[in-house]
Amino acid sequence: MLGREFRITATQEYNNIYRNGKKFPGKFVILYVADNELGHNRYGIVTSTKVGKAVVRNRIKRRLRDLVRKMDLNIKPGHDLVLVVRHHAGSADYQQLEKDLSMVIRKAEL
Repeated sequence: MLGREFRITATQEYNNIYRNGKKFPGKFVILYVADNELGHNRYGIVTSTKVGKAVVRNRIKRRLRDLVRKMDLNIKPGHDLVLVVRHHAGSADYQQLEKDLSMVIRKAEL
């Protein structure tokens, strides 16, 4: 699990990232990126009920947290990243999510 200092928790922070950040769409996730004044990255994962029931949403969030933990070393520090899960991501397996997330991060030039 990501430590507390690596998570985005406040609704106001999410709203600022949506408003002021850049958007990078992918097949299964949409990545919003905004700069922060910290020396490390912070992450937020958003899923709606359109993705599926709680079991499906939590499985996707666990997979994305694991992928973020693995990819964090390769991402430039000093950013807030919000991953919004698209409604058809519930049918994606781990490899598809990994491929899509790496493509979106490459698009964002992180």
